[in-house]
Amino acid sequence: MAAMAAGDATALSVFYDRHSPLVYATCVRVLNDRATADELLVDVFHEFWTRAQQYDATRANPVTFLLTLTRSRAIDRRRSMGKRSNLRLASEDAASDKADPRPTAADAAVTNENAAIVRKALETLEPDQRQAIECAFYDGLSHTEIADLLHKPLGTIKTYIRQGLIRLRGCLRNDTEDDRSTDRPS
Repeated sequence: MAAMAAGDATALSVFYDRHSPLVYATCVRVLNDRATADELLVDVFHEFWTRAQQYDATRANPVTFLLTLTRSRAIDRRRSMGKRSNLRLASEDAASDKADPRPTAADAAVTNENAAIVRKALETLEPDQRQAIECAFYDGLSHTEIADLLHKPLGTIKTYIRQGLIRLRGCLRNDTEDDRSTDRPS
């Protein structure tokens, strides 16, 4: 990040090569349109490059910063496109939302491992919690919009999301701690 903030284009190139498959997959998942996802991928990395000096390491790691930016811009783009009619409920077509660009074997392994960890954590949720969280994250819906879509009271949706996020955080922390303990020599 420091190198990018200093204007090092090589640092951006390395960062792009490493993380563009994940950014692209997020764009496709939120937008459900590969052509628009292609355009947004370029826009996100351009904005990331121009905002590199604003990055604060105490607030998030670079990938979290990048994915937060990606998700936000993808939701903005989808809203501006007015494609509310394409909304899908959680987990439909999940297998078909893979990125086209071929990452390196190492990138693919890391991405697949992280995706597997998140999928495993999502599987621990109650179906209503998972559906509400996926609508909020992938579709960018507000709590009110999710309540309308799922025909549930607003308070119920807020409870599903809060309890689901708490459970996800616990699952993801446990997986991270398990990984660290297996990495230690005996």
